[in-house]
Amino acid sequence: MTSNQPIEPKQRIEILDILRGFALLGIIFMNMGFFSGYVFMPFDDLEQITDFQLNEKLYSFLDVIVTGKFYTLFSLLFAVGFYIQYEKNKEDSINFLKTYRRRLFFLLLIGFLHSLIWFGDILLAYSIFGFILILFRNVKSKNLILWSIFFLLFPLLIDLCLLPFSEALSSASPEKTAALAHVQYPDMTVEAVISTFQNGSIVDLFFLNIHNLVWKYLGYIPSGGYFKFLGIFLLGYYFASIELFTKKTKSSLLITSLIVGLLATFLAKIIGGSSYMFPSTPLNMLYKFLVLAGQIFLCIFYITSISKAVQTSIGKRAFGYLIPVGRMALSNYLFQTLIMIIIFYNFGFNLIGKIGLLHTSGIAILILVSQIILSHIWLRHFKFGPLEWIWRSLTYKKRIDLRYPNNYSAK
Repeated sequence: MTSNQPIEPKQRIEILDILRGFALLGIIFMNMGFFSGYVFMPFDDLEQITDFQLNEKLYSFLDVIVTGKFYTLFSLLFAVGFYIQYEKNKEDSINFLKTYRRRLFFLLLIGFLHSLIWFGDILLAYSIFGFILILFRNVKSKNLILWSIFFLLFPLLIDLCLLPFSEALSSASPEKTAALAHVQYPDMTVEAVISTFQNGSIVDLFFLNIHNLVWKYLGYIPSGGYFKFLGIFLLGYYFASIELFTKKTKSSLLITSLIVGLLATFLAKIIGGSSYMFPSTPLNMLYKFLVLAGQIFLCIFYITSISKAVQTSIGKRAFGYLIPVGRMALSNYLFQTLIMIIIFYNFGFNLIGKIGLLHTSGIAILILVSQIILSHIWLRHFKFGPLEWIWRSLTYKKRIDLRYPNNYSAK
């Protein structure tokens, strides 16, 4: 393969497509609380929804196994993809990097447009940090892991340096209010947020989305999200360099990552705190560290457990259904946004703020099943997903063949 051609379907590493498909399963369960308005609704209103206690238990369960873990997995896989492509094109690295930067530029455009309708977009950040990742392409493995740890822990170092001034800075901050919803903004009441979602015009919804988008990126400052993004990307690049995804999985790594991940996550929930508190108290610093450790180690557990499962005939067949979903990850991710907006927003079926997580989960499962089926059908006839095809054609500055040759077997 040269840098002037996209990877053909039969050249792909199946475990990576399986993990991408698995990541999409988790991402929709993470996003559905936002699309449905559940996280924005005042607690008094949530209590009026049928099965409130069960909904809250499901919210806590998803917070343990989903929140932060699947975006982390997607980030790791993004870096792995770059490593594989770079290694295959090292002999022609100048042309490859030129092509790859163009690929990132078009992903940035896609992410920018997507973020205009969905503030939870991850593509814009991925493209930006993808440009930074390129700078570390020739760093040795032993140094990659050190750089990764440095960027992951750097936000805590900032907190530590600001700790002596935390009392003074806190006294200068606006008085904190009690939590009135799972997610709330300092400049907008929870009632105003949910009311805009339910009753606002398309223009109102657009500006509310921009409002939420701005606060998301502002929130990355106290949470250290910008440094953590880079740290996770470098960790994925390191994992690829030591062939974590292609070597036989060790049971010790699987068990250790599960125990450490769950222990850190549950301890964080017991301690309590906020990743968006800045500056931090010593206890909140511990909370931030435990949340980060839980995300990374549970993510490693997902990778190792699935990798081990697909080494068996039953596991390979079961998880094999996710391969087409992972191969069409970009299309499926963006279609999830489109479908959720149609279902929940007021210019669609207007279900926002009207159903709990239990019913929303049912909708998410139906969407996922549909995407699995449609992805299988689509890739029987075409090489790439529709948006993957557009992205590749733009990247390589030519119309890529979408259909298989007549003598080609897609299986």
